[in-house]
Amino acid sequence: MIYYFSGTGNSLYVARHLADLLGEKLSPMTLPYSTDDEVVGLVFPVYGWGIPNVVDAFVRKHLGSCSYLYAVMTCGDDMGYTDKVLEKAMGRKLDAAFSVLMPDVYVCLPGFDVDSKEECKEKFEQEEISVKEIAECVKERKKVRQLKRGPFPWTKTYILRPLFNRFLLTDKYFHVDASRCISCGRCQKNCPVGNILIVDNVPQWQSHCAGCLACYHACPYHAINFGNQTQKKGQYNLLQVKNEVM
Repeated sequence: MIYYFSGTGNSLYVARHLADLLGEKLSPMTLPYSTDDEVVGLVFPVYGWGIPNVVDAFVRKHLGSCSYLYAVMTCGDDMGYTDKVLEKAMGRKLDAAFSVLMPDVYVCLPGFDVDSKEECKEKFEQEEISVKEIAECVKERKKVRQLKRGPFPWTKTYILRPLFNRFLLTDKYFHVDASRCISCGRCQKNCPVGNILIVDNVPQWQSHCAGCLACYHACPYHAINFGNQTQKKGQYNLLQVKNEVM
């Protein structure tokens, strides 16, 4: 069994690829199936050099025992000590851990934007190689860690991450440009945790945000923004980008 969490689709893309190679079933962490499989995989994105709150809740409540447990963490650049944060939440060690670079989707701070088409193409091509290697490691039950921690990983995970969670893991900064919004409901449909309701034809956030930015990226008219940081930033549509670059 492979359990996954995905906001904009990158981690689901990797999870499906891995499941196809391994012949495994997929289950979303938001609505998990129970399993007694001896081999269990976790696939999810890195948020703020740590694990998303959805992943934290899942592994604390639903993750059972298995003989081989591995995690595949998708990230735009690096992942710090996300594997250590995961292990602390689970109360057990991973048998194997991997990071896979995917197109960057975080846009809520100065200097952060979506990747160029050239960068996306390079990452999709590398994903093909990386996931095949991960599948072979899992088949052979290898106990390995193939991770891109990046520079200053301890500082990012244990100093910057708490600040990120305290001040930026919130939906209170989302706002809608009524002159652009067409009440299509894509933001609501794409929210993986059901955090958006359409009230009087306008999306309203319900204060249990995962921080994935799926609503921002899914809006066809760029009517949704996060504070004043995203108005001139790019948006990411996995299928569209993949078709354009591959």
